[in-house]
Amino acid sequence: MKSITERVDSVFSKWDKATTPGCMLAVIKDGKFLYKRGYGMADLERGVPITEESIFDIGSTGKQFTATVIAILADQGSLILDASIREHLPELPAYAKDITIRHLIHHTSGLRDYLTLLDLRGLPMENIYTEAFLFDLIARQKGLNFEPGSEHLYSNSGYFLLGTIAQRITGKHITELIKEYILDPLKMKHTTFNRDFRPIVKNRAISYEDGKNEGTFINAMALSGGFGDGALLTCVDDLLLWDRNFYRNKLNQRQADLIKQLHEKGKLNSGKTINYAFGLDITEYRGQRVVQHAGGWAGYVSEMMRFPDQRMTIICLANLGSMDPTSLCHKVADIFLEDVLETETRLHKRKSEKAQKQTSMEKFAGLYQSRLQTYDIFEKDGQLFLSTGTGDFPLLPANGKLQIGKLPHYVMFKDGIMILYKADLTSRFKRVRDKRYCAPSYEPYIGNYHSTELDISYIIEEKDGRLRLKRTSFDDPKPVYVFAENALRTSIGEMRLRFHDDGSVKGFDFNAGRVNHIKFRKVK
Repeated sequence: MKSITERVDSVFSKWDKATTPGCMLAVIKDGKFLYKRGYGMADLERGVPITEESIFDIGSTGKQFTATVIAILADQGSLILDASIREHLPELPAYAKDITIRHLIHHTSGLRDYLTLLDLRGLPMENIYTEAFLFDLIARQKGLNFEPGSEHLYSNSGYFLLGTIAQRITGKHITELIKEYILDPLKMKHTTFNRDFRPIVKNRAISYEDGKNEGTFINAMALSGGFGDGALLTCVDDLLLWDRNFYRNKLNQRQADLIKQLHEKGKLNSGKTINYAFGLDITEYRGQRVVQHAGGWAGYVSEMMRFPDQRMTIICLANLGSMDPTSLCHKVADIFLEDVLETETRLHKRKSEKAQKQTSMEKFAGLYQSRLQTYDIFEKDGQLFLSTGTGDFPLLPANGKLQIGKLPHYVMFKDGIMILYKADLTSRFKRVRDKRYCAPSYEPYIGNYHSTELDISYIIEEKDGRLRLKRTSFDDPKPVYVFAENALRTSIGEMRLRFHDDGSVKGFDFNAGRVNHIKFRKVK
């Protein structure tokens, strides 16, 4: 029988080489390291391996630090969580009067995600962006994704604005406040911020993305960051100190309920409770409680996953953007928590077998639409697939549902409705056609479309018998797929068409996940 070490190492064998980036893995039990090992290289050019001293940008995993500062400021009376953000940010449009600080914390504000907005403008992360520029980008939006408090949709804009509010209240940047309120009291001496890319950071792991050819890698880079929504530079030794604080708090000790408040889940206007708390996702994995948050930024990806009932935490900090630390942490949990997860495994197996029988008996092919998205379900060689237009994913039985490829997303079908499950978000799609629409001509879609909110024009043109989308001069043209009479799909989102009375295209609303309802008008 293989030892635990051998089993864990086998999970990471793909990256346990001197020719690949990799990750630092740490398993904490009762406040002490139970397992700690680096896999792969921190610097491929100089041949530096990943060690416990390696520093990684943990991206959005750092949101819990910003949320903790906000909770402390609220306890000190510096802000009120249920107050309108316009009390601190009067430059925002009138719709912001209904957004509270609490909405920002729980991602229920409806604010459009500023990183997605940058992408839609064709602006690369390699640019240097000032906080003033990003604030203006958020403030110039004329609408929200949804009414504040009515839905939950992850938005980096919310945590960016939390940092801005904290600075206006205290006169100190959010990075200074995190250091003052968290890093110094916990003696997290190796943690800094990627607010400015130029300072030398000892032992920093270089970040990478996959190259065009298998087994090759390219440097990933971001020249901006550290605005409240993430970009902490840290290591597993410092995160051990942060993890210990969840069991014995040393921060703002006059606030006896701080740790309890950080685990307080958000609520929608309907009264429904969501899984997102104060920069923490509170969920379950195979029947066990989990408190976690993942991060991803410029080739760095991370996961900090706490199993409070077992007093065990699994941390995976990686420097390759294609790695999936959440899935890897689950696999490590399967090994270290094998005994408590075993019964749930058998239950999932039975559910999967049941789902397989149901799938083989019914046919669900067709085109499914919600108000924002369109998906094509088709059958090939006895297997159901879900198509986004830019990719086809097999639907595989898993946990009583159908899993979309290897993604942590699932679907179910009932009475002409497809139900899509993503984390704690459930969406319903109605079947509108038995099969995908085939456009008789591309001519109606060709033209120049302008958005004042993004201050950019999109050009849809036909070349070599295919539609493509052009944005800025330094942006590669992207294929456009005609998915339905009213829906065009690209790799960056969906264009939901609007028509004149005569049937000609008037414009479209662009929907891109964390940014929706961006209006484009056809100008020629």
